[in-house]
Amino acid sequence: MKRLRESYTVMIIPTPSSKAYRFSLGKQTLKVILGTTAFFTILLLVFIVQYFYQIGDIWELKSLRQETKVQKIQIQTFASNVTDLQKQMARLKDLDAKLRVITDIGPPPQADQLMGLGGPEERGTDAVYQDGMVREEGLKKIDEDLDRLKSDASAQELSFEELTEAMKGRRSLWASTPSIWPVRGWLTSGFGNRLSPFTGSVSMHNGIDVASRRDTPVLATAGGVVGYEGFDSGLGKMIKLNHGYGMQTMYGHLAKVNVRIGQKVKRGDVIGLVGNTGLSTGPHVHYEVFVNHVPVNPLRYILN
Repeated sequence: MKRLRESYTVMIIPTPSSKAYRFSLGKQTLKVILGTTAFFTILLLVFIVQYFYQIGDIWELKSLRQETKVQKIQIQTFASNVTDLQKQMARLKDLDAKLRVITDIGPPPQADQLMGLGGPEERGTDAVYQDGMVREEGLKKIDEDLDRLKSDASAQELSFEELTEAMKGRRSLWASTPSIWPVRGWLTSGFGNRLSPFTGSVSMHNGIDVASRRDTPVLATAGGVVGYEGFDSGLGKMIKLNHGYGMQTMYGHLAKVNVRIGQKVKRGDVIGLVGNTGLSTGPHVHYEVFVNHVPVNPLRYILN
């Protein structure tokens, strides 16, 4: 006699008045269905948990990217500031050198340290970043630059202290030393040999030419006494100032002279106006500096 197979009957009644639908499920079939349902339920739960983990990772990644972006901007700004500081330090060293030439103090005790650095380096993003990651060498270079700047600033401070002390005892020499531009304008010709615009041959140019608008004020570049004012066939209306300590300055091609012989002037006083008198191709001031009656390059003395 065959053993009856265990089964389950499922009845579905859509509505109270509808016909009932029945079907039978064997025990083994039901186990398969329940097992499959449980498996896919667990799989779905794992997927949901994994999905939320991935969502969390995505938000964390976005946050890290934002932090990296901010950090990148900060490092770029920092590197740019270091470069600006290097440029400022280079200008300070140049000023230091000019002041020592003018005051005849000589090189600073830390000359090797002050003059040993090169010019500032322009660093792009690639110097600090590579493939979006911070380069350790770039950060190390910035750190080295900062240490060098600290050392250089300390040495420069000592040098300026020495200059300050030396200049306290040389106030008269400082006041008598040409140190500013005689006029606001554009440098059109420098000191030294040049091709003459009138003869076409090479000749020595004993000063500098600064072009400016006609009637622009011409300033005394140091305190002194007017030694000469008059007219020269080449330089036109001109002025010579005696500053003492073997120093003189001369201003040519003026439109007007505002001083007289023997008059005392201070640095920055208006002594004349820009003109085009004498042999001149346009309004400008021809400016010369003499030390013990020998013409020298005026640019060596200009500080502003």
